[in-house]
Amino acid sequence: MARTALAIVQDAATKLGLAQPSVLFGSTDRSAIELREALIEAADKIKHAHDWQILRTLQTHIGDGSTTDFSLPPDYLRMPKDADVWSTKWDRELAHISPEDWLSLDVREYDIVTGTWTIYGGDMVFKPALAADEEAKFWYISDKACAANDSTRKERFTADDDTFVLDDRVLELMLVWVFRTQKGLDYSEDMQNAEIALSRAIERDKGARILTQRNKRSMRAKFAWPGVLNP
Repeated sequence: MARTALAIVQDAATKLGLAQPSVLFGSTDRSAIELREALIEAADKIKHAHDWQILRTLQTHIGDGSTTDFSLPPDYLRMPKDADVWSTKWDRELAHISPEDWLSLDVREYDIVTGTWTIYGGDMVFKPALAADEEAKFWYISDKACAANDSTRKERFTADDDTFVLDDRVLELMLVWVFRTQKGLDYSEDMQNAEIALSRAIERDKGARILTQRNKRSMRAKFAWPGVLNP
């Protein structure tokens, strides 16, 4: 069973030679406040370190024939590395367009010949607009790496009985490293311990995989043509 935020901090406090706090959130004790801040920062470091499977979430946008801009999910952290967006309309992934190429599509009279997408302003934007009932699906990494007592996911620790949905041993080691760093203490050994534990957790999360390589550039067709296509 996953340890609570308070239990993780208490175990870390022992390693740091500090008295174990009886209360973490809501405490006005200086050590408890510093440990709490280190806990939150450590959890954030782990969350950003890898595309964790447990944080991978599927999002679907459904078209209406005219809407091009769709808000990103409220818990959106990032898309996994080399992620694709797939549509029920096309037989291949939609082409991801760079900001400069997207601007070129906006200002020049190109006819779009395949689905394209980009992200800006907090929205996922499509060209052309998703057709009526067309679905665009993609994976994203959620920023909700903590959980309340009732299992509701949340972005960060806010209560003593919150838990971490990722490896709490890595979190404890990372907390010790972060705390020593914040206090200006020697942290080299703690950093090494945390980084080794994190690396092992990442390898476990990846699991056994058969790696294949593909050249996406060679797979993708041209997304636009500077003129009118005749049938």
